Amino acid sequence: MALIDISPDVLEYKPPFTTQSTEYATITNNSAQPVVFKVKTTAPKFYCVRPNAAVVQPGESLQVQVILLGLTKEPAPDFKCRDKFLVITLPAPYDLGNRQVADVWHELESEFKHQAVSKKIKVRYLTGGNAEDTVRGGHEGSSAGIDVVPATADYHESEHVDSPKVNTDNTGVSRSASTKQADAHSSEGSLNSTALILVALIALVLGWLYY
Repeated sequence: MALIDISPDVLEYKPPFTTQSTEYATITNNSAQPVVFKVKTTAPKFYCVRPNAAVVQPGESLQVQVILLGLTKEPAPDFKCRDKFLVITLPAPYDLGNRQVADVWHELESEFKHQAVSKKIKVRYLTGGNAEDTVRGGHEGSSAGIDVVPATADYHESEHVDSPKVNTDNTGVSRSASTKQADAHSSEGSLNSTALILVALIALVLGWLYY
């Protein structure tokens, strides 16, 4: 039995993908001392993790909510999600008192980096093209996902974001592009209204002068 168990290997989200949905990761501490953990992700704008850092006492498990905030468009049936999460745990043999995990993380990492346990968790969207493969293949390699390497550069701190930007990698539609298009239409409408008002004023002045 592993001293630190982190599951599952894959977070599977079901449609619809345009609304919020929640999956769960579980961190179990089978060791004799408290551990702290931090969750990082390659797509911090698309997910909210609660809690994204906390303490797990000896013999206890903690369930982490991983909330997909919702896409602006349903992905294609053959879409393959490339998002990943990295859960890192460190020993925490000292009483943290009132300090938050984020406040002591660097301190614990510098002292216990060689004892860090981390696991990469993949994300799968159960679209029509891959739902059958998921049922047939299941989750493979559960023990191979845990190692002792720290976070890599492509992972970022996970946090709550109220209005995520959806990029073309996930949906094929860029929210920033549609926003610019809407702004252009708005500007065009404003210019047309101004021109109409100027024409009306000129007509009134000319009518007053000649009649």
